Formats: sequence, C-alpha cells, structure tokens
Amino acid sequence: MKDNNLFDRAVKASARYCELKGYEVLEQNWSPEGSDESVPLIAYDGDVLVFIDVTVRSGFEGFVPESQTDREAMEVLAAKYLAQTDDEPNFEVRFDIISMMVVSEDRAMIKHHINAFSEAA
Repeated sequence: MKDNNLFDRAVKASARYCELKGYEVLEQNWSPEGSDESVPLIAYDGDVLVFIDVTVRSGFEGFVPESQTDREAMEVLAAKYLAQTDDEPNFEVRFDIISMMVVSEDRAMIKHHINAFSEAA
C-alpha cells in the first residue's frame, strides 16, 4: 500500500529538485479528467517536455526498481496531456524517473533517470 503522505512529500521534493536543475515545473500529480492514474510531474527541460514518474521508499531498503514504472501507462497519460495542451506542438517529449530513498525526516537520496525509457539506456 502506498503511503500517500510520503509520496506527496516526495513529489514536492522532486519538483524542488527539478526547479533547482533549471526545469520549469508545469504540473504536479496531473490526472486526466475521470482517471485515477496520474503523472507525478510534468516539466520543461529547455524545449523538451518531460513526464516524470516519482518513486519513493522510506528507510535503508534501497531505491524502488525503475522497472516498476509502467512505460505504456506513462505514454498513454502523456498522450492525454498532449491532446489537451495549448502549447506549440513542435517539441520533444521525454520520460524521466526520479527515485527517492528517504533516510531521515529531512534527508533523502535522489536518483534521476533521464530518458528512462530509452532503448539505449
């Protein structure tokens, strides 16, 4: 069972991390109307629109394996977002994963997997 408070805090921390890296965060926990699924973060990295999944674990068990992110579900959510956006249609799309391991009340380790679904990765 997902700890929603921990997950929400991880999404907020991931958004701050992205902003520090120069991303423009557009959405947090975006969900298409009538859906229970959501994209934790949507941001621009320069002129690239990035859909970012966030995974989090508390304690020293390690990071959540990246393979638990469902590529097809993320792509469908991205398509739904793109169908409703007013942005200029000429931009790249990328999928990232931010994995977080919370090690204390105010400390966490972050692994940022850029272009996580790339075949070359």
